[in-house]
Amino acid sequence: MRMRFYPCLAALAAAFTTQAALADTALLLVNDRYDTAQNLREGRVIEALQGPLEAAGFEVIVARDASGGEMRAALDQLVRRQEDERVLIAVLGHYARSGADNWLLGRDADVPSLATVGDAGLSLSILMEVAGRAPGRAMVLLAQERRGIDLGAGLGNGVGVVEAPQGVTVLSGAPQDLAGFTTEHLLVAGTDLSAALADARRIRAFGFVSPHLPFIAAVPPTPGPGTPTLPGATLPGASQPGASQPGSEETALWNAATELDTPGAYRAYLARYPDGFHAAEAQARASAIETDPAALARAAEEALNLSRDQRQQIQRNLAILDYDTRGIDGIFGTGTRTAIQGWQTAQGLAVTGYLDADQIATLGQQASVRAAELEAAAQAAREAEERADRAYWQITGQGATENGLRLYLDRYPDGLYAEVAEERLDQYERAARAEAEAQDRAAWDAARGADVVAAYEDYIRTRPGGAFVDQARDRIAQLTGAGGQPSPQQIAQYEAREAALNLPPVTRSLIEQRLAALGLEPGRIDGQFDDRTRRAIRRYQGARGLDVTGYLDQTSVVRLLAESVGGILRLDGVINR
Repeated sequence: MRMRFYPCLAALAAAFTTQAALADTALLLVNDRYDTAQNLREGRVIEALQGPLEAAGFEVIVARDASGGEMRAALDQLVRRQEDERVLIAVLGHYARSGADNWLLGRDADVPSLATVGDAGLSLSILMEVAGRAPGRAMVLLAQERRGIDLGAGLGNGVGVVEAPQGVTVLSGAPQDLAGFTTEHLLVAGTDLSAALADARRIRAFGFVSPHLPFIAAVPPTPGPGTPTLPGATLPGASQPGASQPGSEETALWNAATELDTPGAYRAYLARYPDGFHAAEAQARASAIETDPAALARAAEEALNLSRDQRQQIQRNLAILDYDTRGIDGIFGTGTRTAIQGWQTAQGLAVTGYLDADQIATLGQQASVRAAELEAAAQAAREAEERADRAYWQITGQGATENGLRLYLDRYPDGLYAEVAEERLDQYERAARAEAEAQDRAAWDAARGADVVAAYEDYIRTRPGGAFVDQARDRIAQLTGAGGQPSPQQIAQYEAREAALNLPPVTRSLIEQRLAALGLEPGRIDGQFDDRTRRAIRRYQGARGLDVTGYLDQTSVVRLLAESVGGILRLDGVINR
């Protein structure tokens, strides 16, 4: 959205003097090479504006890859010129912002923070203030590239909100776009900037933009050789009392006055051209506005030149008083104007939708009182809620029981004692889990002790979510022979067959040694066949295509001892003993 701020007509009128003007002045601040930050690419296109500017009659001050101090020194040169004619300021570099403040950073900026950015850069608000000394004739170009710089606490990259002073035009965009717009439009005499900007969709415009005041005025034609000049005649563009047609400067001032459409604007025109071509109309319009309450109210509000922050505060004040502004954005649209009208109606004031200084002060006072009332009501509500909270804590037993804790948290999940209640409930739940685990373990131990199908089935039925359900099912499969597991009867047969071998302890130890040598991990070498030994035997049997039982038979023993180094025992004497 394009914002418009207009210069004081008295200042504009002063600009249209017939005295010989000093040369116009331009300031180019181009920082595209940084000591400790990413360099920029398009600084040359902004620096290249020096030639076209000088050709257009500007004296150009250039600061290239400057530090913060050097940029301020270049700006001081512009200030010392006391330029009140045309001023053009073009800047390029890394920018930093914080709230409504913006800075152009110098080449030596090294992770500046909010505390140090004043030394590391140049404040754009100061730049705008200097440009504001030439109202209606000031142009500021903010060239931006999408590249960042490391910043410290309190700062963000880029340009934030820009508040243009009255009479200053601010253009923001990519360097190439701004440079092209400058040479093709700004420096072309008579260009209608309003129309040109409407077509320049990649350039954002802020501040003063008038279709009636080109940055460089159109040059009036000069009479050719032999053109007769009658006594009392005036050249086009000239202005004399009683002239039948206004000159170009008078026309520009009149167009600006009609665009502002305030009594002050028309009075400024009359002060400069008391007998001008539009003098009668200016007087009539000024008088009409001065007798129109709505127009006067609008002019009074505009004269306050409210900042965006001030407009947002007014919207907040209206909202506190229950007048809906449809947003707190600093833009006085239909919603805000309707809210103002509602407030004015309630106050018995003239209903204009515009505010003057006294009304703004009254509105602020009422909002402060209402805010205090709301805060007091909120505080009273909090205190009442806390009393009820404490009382319910007492009623539910002050956290002494698990049920009381749950009741309290159901009603006051974020209450005064919520953290205490949650911590105590955690303790109850941990204790309950520990008790449940202990009971589960005891039930499993009982099932293992019985080691019968009925015991395991009872465990599964009574504890369907128990930790040992899967093991119970596996043991049932073993006991019943399901799932490929040997039944108890089969195991008894295997045990009897192994016992028939009548293996002496030394032979059993040799078998364990052989299993260990094969990496089958039979456990301790002691001649006692435990679960680990049985697992190692099964591994051996499975690897060699034997019946996998975990128990020894004649074939398994022969294979094991035959493979041992040295064959230290006579097999037939061992097996057939």
